[in-house]
Amino acid sequence: MTDPRVVIIGAGLAGLTAGRALGEAGVPYVILEAADRPGGLCRTETVGGYTFDYTGHLLHLKEGQSRDLIMELVGGQLAEHGRRASIFVEGTFVPYPIQAHFGSLPAATAKACLEELKAVAGKTVSRDLSFDDWAEGQFGRTLADLFMIPYNRKLYGHPLEEMEVSWTSWSIPRPTADEIERIAAGGDPPSFGYNATFFYPGQGGIELLPRCLAAGQEEAIRTGVKVTGVDAARKVVTVEGGGRIPYRSLVSTMPLPDLLAMTTGLPSAIGSAAGKLRASAVLGVCLGLDGPVTRDDHWIYFPDKDLPFYRVGFPSNFSDHVAPAGCGSLYAEAAFVSGSPPDAGHLFTSVVRTLKDTGIIPENTGVAARVDLAMPCAYVFHDRFRARELPVILSELGERQILSVGRYGGWEYSAMQDAVQWGLDAAREVLARETLP
Repeated sequence: MTDPRVVIIGAGLAGLTAGRALGEAGVPYVILEAADRPGGLCRTETVGGYTFDYTGHLLHLKEGQSRDLIMELVGGQLAEHGRRASIFVEGTFVPYPIQAHFGSLPAATAKACLEELKAVAGKTVSRDLSFDDWAEGQFGRTLADLFMIPYNRKLYGHPLEEMEVSWTSWSIPRPTADEIERIAAGGDPPSFGYNATFFYPGQGGIELLPRCLAAGQEEAIRTGVKVTGVDAARKVVTVEGGGRIPYRSLVSTMPLPDLLAMTTGLPSAIGSAAGKLRASAVLGVCLGLDGPVTRDDHWIYFPDKDLPFYRVGFPSNFSDHVAPAGCGSLYAEAAFVSGSPPDAGHLFTSVVRTLKDTGIIPENTGVAARVDLAMPCAYVFHDRFRARELPVILSELGERQILSVGRYGGWEYSAMQDAVQWGLDAAREVLARETLP
């Protein structure tokens, strides 16, 4: 192929979308992917007749160019679902989101939630607070202590006192005063939140989306190629084995700390930031059961620190084609700080025991298939260092024709559609720089 003008690191959703847009514009490019196939973490594994994604990959779509592209590619193969989700708290399953269903809690707890929500309704809460104080200001002390704080402490593994709250603006809604009164009077709770509905493939798992994005790009995608270095001054990418690939523009979707750690030619303060950007890792214990699950939830949250997972999802409740007839499937997600993974065997035993103790699977249900799917970088930790330094880091990279994009390249809390939009935006920025012959 023609020498690429653009090198893209990573064949996940952002990288594949950027490549697709560049190819349509006639710009030579190459996508370097360390894994054996495209998809990044948006991949699907089949084990013993059961289909598992790398934990919950559900499409929550809002209007825009990225939605249009997704629907053009896979819309005819998607089914739309209305969210069915719960929180296991105080020994019972409460519908999610808890701030709209506090009436399902025990009477005394529900009364406290009502009084506190009415007291904070409509009040502006400073975004300079720690997450703990912000959660109390938004929802009152009871809901903060019951769910918001323990769940996020369990998910992130880093001190919440060091977390800032910019990521909460679109993901954690608060009921209005009118909605609170309607809930208190026994009316239907509002179905709010970005994930009130979602789309999921009828067959094949979520890898359907990257497969469709990759179609037509086969010659530009090089799988099994691990990037080991970037020379920002000379504009050269080094790959495992010593190969060197020059570029005019670089689009990176690898985790930002990894990119900074392997890149030379940056200001020393930028390079040293690699060790200060934090995230939590996740191990997904995926189980195929020899019988059905007992609940019809799409997913359930578990804030209790003594339970081994923070969330359980049920693929067999998304699609009839991800498990054999009459059988159920689930994934249990355990979070940990990168570099300190739990013992997989012990975790499996604890997961199964907890699922049976909470009544999610019957006592006599057996495990017919299992796969553990690890995500070493799963949830970006939004601390104050990140808030202060991320714009500076991305700007310094941009001045050197390096665009770091996607959930992990952009070091953000984001959804799959956002990754597709990032790819479109990255391609647009590259094209604005390029002078075609």
